[in-house]
Amino acid sequence: MNPMVCILNEEDARSFSSNSIAQKCSSRRHHHYTKGKVNTLIKTGELVWVGKHKNVATFRNARSWIKVYTYNEFGEVIYCGMQLVPGGGVF
Repeated sequence: MNPMVCILNEEDARSFSSNSIAQKCSSRRHHHYTKGKVNTLIKTGELVWVGKHKNVATFRNARSWIKVYTYNEFGEVIYCGMQLVPGGGVF
């Protein structure tokens, strides 16, 4: 079985204080990728390791989609779109 790596969002990666997760992680708060997939994404520059034990990673240039509203002159929403902005947010 291929070992799994925790993929933390930008905020969690910044606050990650220890250098490893001691036991097998089963959190649903973040994604998990195989070690092989993470190594590939590290080589392409999309991910970076967090900590020294290489079991936690985060996106180098994280982006999140946010809702953008367009209002009419009465303050009513007439259109809702999506915009890609810097920051990882929550997956």
